Amino acid sequence: MVSHDRVRQFMPLVDFIADVVGSNSEVVLHDTGDPERSLVAIRNESLSGRAAGSRMSEFAREILDEGRRTGKRFISNYLGKSYGGGKFLKSSTFFIRDDDDEIIGMIGINTDLSALSEAHRILGQMLEVGDIEGGAASEGERVSIRRTVLSVIDEVIGKWGADPARMTTEEKKNVVFELNEHGVFLLKGTVPEVASRLDVSEQTIYRYLK
Repeated sequence: MVSHDRVRQFMPLVDFIADVVGSNSEVVLHDTGDPERSLVAIRNESLSGRAAGSRMSEFAREILDEGRRTGKRFISNYLGKSYGGGKFLKSSTFFIRDDDDEIIGMIGINTDLSALSEAHRILGQMLEVGDIEGGAASEGERVSIRRTVLSVIDEVIGKWGADPARMTTEEKKNVVFELNEHGVFLLKGTVPEVASRLDVSEQTIYRYLK
């Protein structure tokens, strides 16, 4: 089987990964044997504006060189750059190798960090309760912030549609992961609140967060 055909066998995997990671992550499949038209398949292409048949970016070439130089099977969770610049991405690349261990293709996952960064910024402003307009936050402001965070907790837990006492360990881990993504644990005192809502110990929450 020629390398081009072997790379194209991974096209269904692109769709699978894209469905799993969601619309905020672009998934690409490169054929490294044709750098000028390396992009074989792409999902959620609005992130970069690329299409199948696009050339390999200079940054992707650097990742390819890194894979060849180090012999790594994959490189995960590095800070990437969008095609044409302008966005920072959380990126991971899996190298497809032939029988001679040569890289013939790459599967990349690029997640846009801009929305998460903006959410982090907004939540950070909300949590700056010690100095609002030059003075300490009022009791009403603190209550408003706490109410907002509690509503996020209730919303995330409620999405699972089950009494926390009946939730599996894996489901509770997923709830904690999502709450962390929302920045809930940036606010002091939320770990005990989440532990109480999920019917687990505070130590269990910290273990899930590791």
